[in-house]
Amino acid sequence: MKDERGSDYFNIEEGKNQFVLLSHFHPLRQVFDPGTKKYRVAVEGDKNISIKGVCWVWQDGAVKQAKMPYVVVKAVRALRDDPDWDFKFPFPHVLTLNAVGAGTKEVKYSLTPSPKQVAIPQEVLDELAKKPTPEQIVEKIKEGKVSQRNDVDTSEQPNDGYEYPTEEINPEDIPFGD
Repeated sequence: MKDERGSDYFNIEEGKNQFVLLSHFHPLRQVFDPGTKKYRVAVEGDKNISIKGVCWVWQDGAVKQAKMPYVVVKAVRALRDDPDWDFKFPFPHVLTLNAVGAGTKEVKYSLTPSPKQVAIPQEVLDELAKKPTPEQIVEKIKEGKVSQRNDVDTSEQPNDGYEYPTEEINPEDIPFGD
């Protein structure tokens, strides 16, 4: 399924999605509004909060903003904590995110890093240096200064009042820009 949100954003599509992770994640707490079929920033008292990891990736020769599902953030955290990987940002390995059922609430993800290092061109690093940090992006979203881009096509989610399930998430597990 092709997402038409623009080439400046990393869009998860069915099958293999390859990218290089350029930055750390910063949590964005959202809730799905079945009435508008869009996500909005979560506020105190909301239930069924979905947490995404906002970050920068390099894909198809471009630096792109991404909102990664929590399961992907956890998989990257496992790589970071594995002593066999010399983990730093940017992480100079191609990551393959396989999505089965992309665009549905039943989507399943798996993440596989390539052991082979890739050279990240200086112009990519220079462009990244000019971009806002993941924290700044989340703040702008919270202030309503930028629209929220969703990494799933919500048009297939019915406006039926169903509370879409989310995994129990500890927000402290997400921000690892250390």
